[in-house]
Amino acid sequence: MHGTACVVETSGELDYHHAPVLRSEMTRVWEAGPPPTVVIDVTALTFCDSTGVAELITNLRRSGALGTRLVLVGVHGTLERILAITGLRAAFELSPSVEEALRQR
Repeated sequence: MHGTACVVETSGELDYHHAPVLRSEMTRVWEAGPPPTVVIDVTALTFCDSTGVAELITNLRRSGALGTRLVLVGVHGTLERILAITGLRAAFELSPSVEEALRQR
C-alpha cells in the first residue's frame, strides 16, 4: 500500500501459466475492500499474451464496477503492441512510473 493506493508489481511472463498468480493477488485486493486507486506495475514484464491481456481487462472492468481508479505503469514491449493493435490502449489509464500514477490521483 502507498497511502490509500495499492500497487501490485508484476514480473516475468503474464501468460496462460502465470495469469492465475495475478488473478489471485488482484482477488485479494478487491476482496479486502478496494482502495480508491490500484496501480498494476508491469515494468518488469518480459512477455504478455492474450490470457494476460484478458486478466488485465477483467481487472479494468472490476475496478470500474467498484469505482476504483486502475492505472497500468510501465507498459512496454509485447503488451504495448497488443494494446495498440487491439485499440485497448485508450481503455486503460497508463503512466510511465508508479510515482507519476500516484501523483495524478
